Amino acid sequence: MAPGLGLRLALPAGASDTPEEALPAIDVSAIAGAKVALLRGVEADELSLRAVCVTAPSRQWVTGLEELVLDRASGLVRGGLGVAIERWEAGPIHARSQRFEQAFEGAGRAGARAVVIRGQHVLGFAGSEHDAALCSLACLEPAQGTGDRCGALLGATAFEGAFVAPPEPGLLVRTIFLAAEQPLAMTAALGVLAAAGVTVLLARRPRPRP
Repeated sequence: MAPGLGLRLALPAGASDTPEEALPAIDVSAIAGAKVALLRGVEADELSLRAVCVTAPSRQWVTGLEELVLDRASGLVRGGLGVAIERWEAGPIHARSQRFEQAFEGAGRAGARAVVIRGQHVLGFAGSEHDAALCSLACLEPAQGTGDRCGALLGATAFEGAFVAPPEPGLLVRTIFLAAEQPLAMTAALGVLAAAGVTVLLARRPRPRP
């Protein structure tokens, strides 16, 4: 799914691949350099498992963006399951071993059938370019089923390889986040810089001859 990084899915007994035309279209064209690295679905005895992984350049990454990215990922998952969502709950984001993890669960109806939804997002960085790698797994099973088959499958899914540290943020991104976190200090600093710039310009302007 990314340089030096793979995803090993746990599949239910008797699973068969979902036809490609039945899988949701994942459009990442709005993000420069982004691509869908994995899109797979399997079905088995009224259980459905979906996995999608996307990679993208992350040269402007800063801590805090994971909330925006995972919130957007949840929106894409909800829209791509083909289920009328009646309940959706996203858990807290946990930072573990240079990656972010967030579990989610919900309930809805697939036609006349009531289903429960369990899944997770994993966001990290891979390769020498520290590209962002995001994987979302979603599992649906009948609401009146026995046991927690989805929970067992998600728990057995694992990443192979190693995530790398996030890239250092660029100066522009650091400035924007500093302004958001400390607006008064940033306003004062910009005022000082502006005053210094005006002073330099005045000192260098041509002076009229007598």
